[in-house]
Amino acid sequence: MNDDLHSRRILYLERYDDADNHRRKLAGVMRFARTRKWEVEAVPAARWSPSGLPALLRRLRPAGCVVECLDAAGIPSPARFGRTPAVWLDPPEKLRWRGAPAVVCDNAAVARFAFRELAAGLPSCFAAVPSHRLQRWSAERIGAFRALCAEAGAPCHVFEGRAVRRGRPEDLERRRARLAAWLSTLPARCAVFAANDYSARDVALAARSVARSIPRELSLLGVDGMPDESGDATIRRLSSVRMDFELAGYLAARLLASLPSRAAAAFGPLCVLRGDSTRGRGRRDPHVLEAVGIIRREACEGLTAAALAARVPGSRKHFERRFREAMGHSVLDEILHVRLQAAMDLLAHPEPPIGTLADFCGFGSQVELRIAFRARTGMSMRQWRKNHLG
Repeated sequence: MNDDLHSRRILYLERYDDADNHRRKLAGVMRFARTRKWEVEAVPAARWSPSGLPALLRRLRPAGCVVECLDAAGIPSPARFGRTPAVWLDPPEKLRWRGAPAVVCDNAAVARFAFRELAAGLPSCFAAVPSHRLQRWSAERIGAFRALCAEAGAPCHVFEGRAVRRGRPEDLERRRARLAAWLSTLPARCAVFAANDYSARDVALAARSVARSIPRELSLLGVDGMPDESGDATIRRLSSVRMDFELAGYLAARLLASLPSRAAAAFGPLCVLRGDSTRGRGRRDPHVLEAVGIIRREACEGLTAAALAARVPGSRKHFERRFREAMGHSVLDEILHVRLQAAMDLLAHPEPPIGTLADFCGFGSQVELRIAFRARTGMSMRQWRKNHLG
């Protein structure tokens, strides 16, 4: 980095006008910047272009740049930056220039997260739907998901994506019509993984058109955890794997600080935003809804599945069956979900020490927490905290 300049300013070159994941990426960049006493200037997409970039850099003389990538359009090549260090944040495959520093998505980790969530509902089989534009990241997610299904000995039906001339995506209405016909062939209680939230929306709309109930007949999980602005209640209730976009921004700034010694970093999922689309058969069981409220309030106080069942009318076995039917996963999985989310919230700060987290989160021992955390995230708590705090 050009830390010899009088300005410790870095530029965040925006490509989104206004999106939740954009705001979280920028927040991550700024979080790392505070550790180095950098200024961060966000430059809106309307104020810069690849052709005008050299002049912008000469005028502002930044110590470095983080380039937010939305798609291939309007993203400058490394040559445009001259001697100014730059990092590309989640670039499309075609923009991953050889040797150019970039923060990319760990799509295999996304698939693992999705498979664990969907498998908890004990579906009869699995299905997968790629993105509309058939990008490589989509193929990686679908491929990894299929491999996990095969490893578990479970069938996985994959919707065939299509492109028209010169790689252009298929007409959206035609795709939805094919998708509706395909959904009609899926067995009952099939768990559908959509490569992103847009594809999940297409599945929800197509399923509605052929009277395949979500979640009564099909469960559905997307990726990105983006807020829906359509006003459609069905779409708004979709479950989604929320990506750790704040970590992506943080890693981009950290990578900028470490150039030229490092050239790549990866981010993955943060949590699952559980909506109605993965709630098993979708029953509105008041006792189950009451139990969910108890879990959210008391999971970190040592609540057990047996203690919870004792507070609900009927036998424990009957209650746990009703809970799984309504929620799509077990009572224990819901308790673990709340506890692990609490652990992640604590790990996002330098205190308390990792060795004390089990007491705060309701786990019986630190070993129990460590095993559950690695099983859910694929990494240790120490590594998770390091990624978030630097």
